[in-house]
Amino acid sequence: MKKTECTNCDNKSVPINETITIDEKDFCNSCFETNFPDDKSLSGKKIEKKHDPTICSACSKDFEEIELNKIGVYPHCNDCETAVNNRVFPTWVKAFFIGIIAIVLFSFYWNWQYFDAYNKFQESIGSFEKGDFANASNLMQKASTEVPEVEDLKTLADFYSGFNFLKQNKSKEALNKFNSCIGKIPPDYNLGLYINMAKIGVTFDKKDYDGFLAASQEVLKIDSTSAECYSGVASAYSCIYATKNDESAKIKSFEYLKKAKAIDSTSSEAKFYYNMIEYRLFAHTVITREEFIKKFPNGWIKN
Repeated sequence: MKKTECTNCDNKSVPINETITIDEKDFCNSCFETNFPDDKSLSGKKIEKKHDPTICSACSKDFEEIELNKIGVYPHCNDCETAVNNRVFPTWVKAFFIGIIAIVLFSFYWNWQYFDAYNKFQESIGSFEKGDFANASNLMQKASTEVPEVEDLKTLADFYSGFNFLKQNKSKEALNKFNSCIGKIPPDYNLGLYINMAKIGVTFDKKDYDGFLAASQEVLKIDSTSAECYSGVASAYSCIYATKNDESAKIKSFEYLKKAKAIDSTSSEAKFYYNMIEYRLFAHTVITREEFIKKFPNGWIKN
């Protein structure tokens, strides 16, 4: 940890991270609050926030005398630097990161809600990358509430909420959240994919199996390498066959099921889903996943 001295008092050993620089003079927190109690007292002054180059801004680990690499103005240890460089959505997240830093630098002590929103933003990104969509959504919503004028935070909050609803099988709510992001999110966020994933659930719940098929086909256009995408189309065709007795839909269902199995024929989730589709084609009936598990706890076997 590196230390400096306060230019306003007798404290000669203040951690750098606990100072704020006003017009090139370092103030400890106590002196800053005494000398600059409000926004008016800071008007026209040059405000800087220095960062101890030996303490990681992400994990707060103290590396004593070793100076760390920086991302922007923030020192990062090797592990945290790697984590930042491998974000789930690197392009837009980095843009947000730069934008939020700019807000923080200009408003650090002028308006505390920006600093709080920035912290919640960072925590939300971390939760999302870990698959904790509920916490990511909650934190991003709180950040958006702190600074409602930053529209991008509200958009991210809606986007993360969509994932949280999808995880809970609340397709209608997820679709509403994703739809609110249309025109506000860059193409590399694959918003169209998630909208159609939500539509699959909505149309199935409404027994709109033609809509189920259309949404599944759109998902397959976006990702033609996934067994899940092929089995989704097979499932939609099986629903059409079961309810309309359309033999061509039955043929199509088996065709797409075959393609799905060619990609993944071993995973337990894939085999479960295939089994449910095959039962639907055999029994001419559509039941939910929960109903299928209850009726066939050990899987369906054709007699």
